[in-house]
Amino acid sequence: MKDNHSAPNVERAVAFFTQAHLSRLLEKLRERYIELGRVGGQITLEDTTGNERRNIASFLGKPPYRETDIKVRLIDFDRALRQSGFACELPDLLDAFFPDKPLVTRPQQRAARAIHQTDFRAALVSLAMELPEDSRGRRWLLYGQHGQDWLFSHYKNEPVEEQERQLNIVRYVVSALDQLPSSRSPERLALFAQRISGDPHTFDPDRATGRLFRHALADLVSLSDETPAQDRVQPADLYANAGLLIDMISSNVAVFNLVGAVYDNTTLDPLPQTAGARVLLLPLRQLLEWQSIQPATTDIYVFENPQVFEEVIAGLTHSNSGKTLPTLVCTSGWPSAAALLLLDLLLAQSPANELHYSGDFDLAGLKIATYLLERYPGRCHPWHFDPESYVKALHNEGVTANAADLAALSNLPEVFAALVAIMQEKGKWAYQEGIAQLLLEDVGR
Repeated sequence: MKDNHSAPNVERAVAFFTQAHLSRLLEKLRERYIELGRVGGQITLEDTTGNERRNIASFLGKPPYRETDIKVRLIDFDRALRQSGFACELPDLLDAFFPDKPLVTRPQQRAARAIHQTDFRAALVSLAMELPEDSRGRRWLLYGQHGQDWLFSHYKNEPVEEQERQLNIVRYVVSALDQLPSSRSPERLALFAQRISGDPHTFDPDRATGRLFRHALADLVSLSDETPAQDRVQPADLYANAGLLIDMISSNVAVFNLVGAVYDNTTLDPLPQTAGARVLLLPLRQLLEWQSIQPATTDIYVFENPQVFEEVIAGLTHSNSGKTLPTLVCTSGWPSAAALLLLDLLLAQSPANELHYSGDFDLAGLKIATYLLERYPGRCHPWHFDPESYVKALHNEGVTANAADLAALSNLPEVFAALVAIMQEKGKWAYQEGIAQLLLEDVGR
């Protein structure tokens, strides 16, 4: 930094180079100085005019240039400045000649950027460390897919104002995660947002806070089950699983042949008896109002695919000879919040009740089966997830599985080992539709 005594000299130097029409030269020198971060290297000034060549040669004390493209070493220019009547240095001249362009070198920029990024990372870590060790907010921030690493990578180079805005959003999100209601005593999302922030729209999905909150909920599901949330949870169910209600209609489950249901106030609901042998499509709203549900039999059959579910029901009702028909449930893919609540209620009704789950012979189908077996240990059993059923379901053409998904089958529990072995040998997926008749015969017994 120049002192006050050198200021007049620098001003005279600025005036000189302005009158000599050497602004092009100084622009090139400035670019090179910024790039290197020091007085060094050289520049090439192309297509110079005769006036430029004469003035540059005169200033540097060199013979006249013959070529129109001339090279100038920064150290020579700096030496000439210091030894001239200006008695100043190149950085001082460049700083004064371009007053609207701060003379910040590349190394200085990198150092400032590193400090800027480090400060943001430290703020994220500090925010996580301030939370209780067992809090959802801390777990998400430290380990979630959209936690601190994701936030850092996305906002590390943003201005301080934007980084602070993101930190405030994170504060709202971790606060919300640690105040989620119970899934048995859910709270409407808008009322929850009002309680957390004073604004009922804070967690709306079209707002930045709402988007990050939704990412955080999905991350927590992934962390708990070690399965990507997008493989299984629909938006309404994602909130419902967290005890938040955006609507209680979108999340639903199909069930056949319920015997009875009782409201929380112990009043009997006539809906199951009235439905009889018809399929009920039960929204989450209805299930939350029930205290208990009575299945028709202790063996409850759960289907992944709706068309197989319907086919089995059609076969049962067509061939029914007065036997008691079992209760059937269809998850339509990964179990929704409504489906899980229904299964919870069915199993809670009696320790004798058990689930039998059948699905597709592919990675997604086996992941669903694994999830249900782990959620209901000893109460949920694989149903026709065996080599014989797989071979029966396998079509001549078949659907070729990719190598990564076939390899991922090896991570499934030991109960699927025999099935996984033949699936990896065949290298093809098979589907529940291929064993619809087998399932019908099984349920019909």
